[in-house]
Amino acid sequence: MYRKNGKLLLGILFAIMFLVALSIILLEQIDINSMENYETAKKLPIKIENYQGEEIKIQEEENLNLPEYTNLPREWKGYTVIGKIEIPKLNLEKYILSETSDQALKVAVTKTAGARVNGIGNLCIAGHNYTQTFGRLKELEKGDILILTDTYDQKITYQIYDTFKVSPTDTSCLSQDTKGEREVTLITCTLGAVKRQIIKAIEVYD
Repeated sequence: MYRKNGKLLLGILFAIMFLVALSIILLEQIDINSMENYETAKKLPIKIENYQGEEIKIQEEENLNLPEYTNLPREWKGYTVIGKIEIPKLNLEKYILSETSDQALKVAVTKTAGARVNGIGNLCIAGHNYTQTFGRLKELEKGDILILTDTYDQKITYQIYDTFKVSPTDTSCLSQDTKGEREVTLITCTLGAVKRQIIKAIEVYD
């Protein structure tokens, strides 16, 4: 009787040891998988929310490790500079300011929504209908180009693919659904501020 009970207890002990060893192996495997998933996650697109709460995916940019403001001022007349726009056809160069306000629009053109300068998404830039800013946007046509320089001194050329007018309450041009492309939207008022003149451009690939 005692011998049988001893064998039974020994069998139970071996079973418990086996289960403990198996649990340790499984936990180590889970840790390895978790680390691999973490390393993979670091390489995935960064997700942010835009002004409408839409989810935008912006790829990590290698140039974020480069020094900033080597060829651009950090500030212009009291406002933070986030880039520069050039429109060769209009012989126009303007700094892009980080915030939109009545005072900022008197100084330069401003970012109103969307991606950072030269980032994935739709960068929306507003300017007053002044000759020295966006007053001549109506002269632009499909095929004309824009050049944007960001704070890392990266220049990207964009080609205009559409021009149109919308009512002041129509915000569809601000949509961030670019299917992973870099786009730029220029916005200004028509005479009398009855409509908004919209210029849409997309990155030109070499």
